[in-house]
Amino acid sequence: MLNTFIFIVLPYAALALFVFVTPYRFFSNRLTWSAYSTQFLERKTLYWGINPWHYGIIPVLAAHFIGIVAPGPIKAFLGNQETLVVLESIGLALGLFALFGCLVLLLRRVNAPMLKKVTFTSDWLLLLLLTAQAASGVYISMFMRWGSQWYLHTAVPYFYSLLTCTPQVEYLADFPLVLKLHAAGAFLIVAVLPFTKLVHLLYNPVAFLKDPPILYRWRVK
Repeated sequence: MLNTFIFIVLPYAALALFVFVTPYRFFSNRLTWSAYSTQFLERKTLYWGINPWHYGIIPVLAAHFIGIVAPGPIKAFLGNQETLVVLESIGLALGLFALFGCLVLLLRRVNAPMLKKVTFTSDWLLLLLLTAQAASGVYISMFMRWGSQWYLHTAVPYFYSLLTCTPQVEYLADFPLVLKLHAAGAFLIVAVLPFTKLVHLLYNPVAFLKDPPILYRWRVK
């Protein structure tokens, strides 16, 4: 029952919310699409949170994606034990970097009174999900080694089965609970993303560059 919920119900529900809610928000009210410029409310802690988070999580997500689109070359690349050890070590370091950044951003929201006025329930939920996802990823990397290898033989075929609408849960059914929670966290983030201000990351970067800049002026009495 748990496997069915995590590996069949959650991914398709998340995809449906992502596909339908995202364009609805974009076309119904563009003002709710962008993130508020919280840098004007607090910038010192933001610097120490947003940079580790971005520089840590982007390569990790890229590695997950490359494993899906090019599993054959990645399998050959990881066939060398030294390469595998180096990449696993780099992945762990990046995961810790991302977790540190996420914790800083979470504490920033808690400790900055001005930010609480522009922080909604969806923002708290997404921050907590991202923190839990980074933490579970670090745990998996530390205590369930060589994930980049078994990911190619389990999660990747499962993703392909989702795309063909024939989900094969048996690929992941025997995973430890922490791995199942990590997968569930990923699907929940996709489901929650369209309801948050972070959805602005999906905006077409070309169109974004065409938008006129917002000019801020300090009012001096």
